[in-house]
Amino acid sequence: MTDFSAFGVLRPIADAIAPTPLYAVGGAVRDALMGRLAAKPDFDVCAALTPEQLREKLAEHGIGVEFPHGGVASATISIGELRAEFTSFRRDFYAVGTGSHAPIGFEYVATPQQDALRRDFRCNAIYFEIGRSELVDPLDGCSDIAAKLLRTTRDAETVISEDPVRILRLARFASALGSSPDDAAACACRAHIDDIDALSPERKRHEWDGLMDGRYLAHGLRIAKEIGLLSKLFPALADCEGVAQPPAFHKYDALTHMFMTAEAAPRHLRLAALLHDIGKAEALRRDGNMHLHAQIGAELAQAELSALGYPRRETERVCRLIELHMFDINANARRNTLRKFIVDNAELIPDLCALMRADSVGTGIFCDNIRADRLEREYKFMKENHIPFCVRDLAIGGDRLAALGFEGREIADVLKRLFEECLFADAPNTEQALERRAKVIADRRRNAEKRREK
Repeated sequence: MTDFSAFGVLRPIADAIAPTPLYAVGGAVRDALMGRLAAKPDFDVCAALTPEQLREKLAEHGIGVEFPHGGVASATISIGELRAEFTSFRRDFYAVGTGSHAPIGFEYVATPQQDALRRDFRCNAIYFEIGRSELVDPLDGCSDIAAKLLRTTRDAETVISEDPVRILRLARFASALGSSPDDAAACACRAHIDDIDALSPERKRHEWDGLMDGRYLAHGLRIAKEIGLLSKLFPALADCEGVAQPPAFHKYDALTHMFMTAEAAPRHLRLAALLHDIGKAEALRRDGNMHLHAQIGAELAQAELSALGYPRRETERVCRLIELHMFDINANARRNTLRKFIVDNAELIPDLCALMRADSVGTGIFCDNIRADRLEREYKFMKENHIPFCVRDLAIGGDRLAALGFEGREIADVLKRLFEECLFADAPNTEQALERRAKVIADRRRNAEKRREK
């Protein structure tokens, strides 16, 4: 249901620059038309004013204006907690064919009809005049929203060639909106896919992260594959297209399975889910089977995430989840094996279980994951029964052992022994019980020494 009531916060700006009309444009207008406006939307506004003219008019009303980008036809407007990004109506000029993202020049224009032609897609070129609460739709973007279509504002070849970020944005919008590009836009993206090489890893990662957050993730990933973007950013992932999997366990090929797994995963695990089987194609080539695909996949994911500038900590976490996701593949690991795995990977267990379950959903056949159930059940049992996850979790420490007469390396050895007894034999993890066990260990050691002396 269309609701523009949230745009009322922009009314003081509109009143301050009157009689010049103020328009909201872009994602907020599009999302309002789709009934999916965020609780705290990011507002982009525009008008037939230069940034300097805007500042002069708003200063009279105590409204702040900053020029974070040097004031080149843009500004940031501040009213209390509200931040709105302002751009002047303009026409941009690009160094076409260079792969450059930034315009090399611009000229001011007077109307939203002229301004609309500088934007990327028609669904993002719909204007809402704040003062009159009226829509202005110069390029019939409303029809594109209804048809879930991504069409460029001008000739697709020109629009895409001007700015390679638009290729990434197209895939991101496909994921967010469930929309698909028309043939012209898709062809232009494929023709200019090499232009994204000129973009910084950070910019590519930012747009990709937006894609991964989309409601229609599997669809967005398919569009990314079709326009050649997947091969550019994640070549080892794209390499898994067509890799057959056992039909008794998988409905899809390896690539589609990863798409479906990513869509089924919690938002914070989608990247790991997308890449969890990335090693299957290489494993098949290298070994003739997929037995080591988790280890191979962790290596490939590390290289591809690093190339996109992902933070080291996030990359390491994703790669560890990939490497571990096949643990207990036959769901028959013994309890001690489960517990050893849990303490070695304690901080990852909840996410690993969630990944395993998404992996099952992504098969298109299964809904449940017995391995995840076993692992989670044991993890919760250990938590609830105060079973230590490391030596530091013991109810007794080195100081107490020293007071009992233990010295040097002997203290570390006894703590290790106590930890193993609690972990594998369910010995009580209380100070009194551990102190008694420590004394027993000490007595045994002294008796053994006496026997050796004899």
